[in-house]
Amino acid sequence: METLLILQIKILQILAVRYGTDCTLEELTNLCTQVSNFTTVFTDNLSNENEKQAIFLDALIFLNDRGHIFLNSNTDRSSITIKGLIKINSKVYCN
Repeated sequence: METLLILQIKILQILAVRYGTDCTLEELTNLCTQVSNFTTVFTDNLSNENEKQAIFLDALIFLNDRGHIFLNSNTDRSSITIKGLIKINSKVYCN
């Protein structure tokens, strides 16, 4: 459960940096697993890429249900909402 919470926070952080754009499931999986300390926590338990994406999809669905992200089920793309930005205390300046 703790690993899932770390994953959700990392997803929100990545989407906050990309505020105003969206990411596919594959992009989020690659970006999250590139982080060295996160890789050791998460990928040691998962060897199969499909398993990783299933875990990421579960996290995205959870965040979508909470209103922290918008997950477009037709295109499989995600973007952060204002509620998600507030959740992680992100400071995004918009014109």
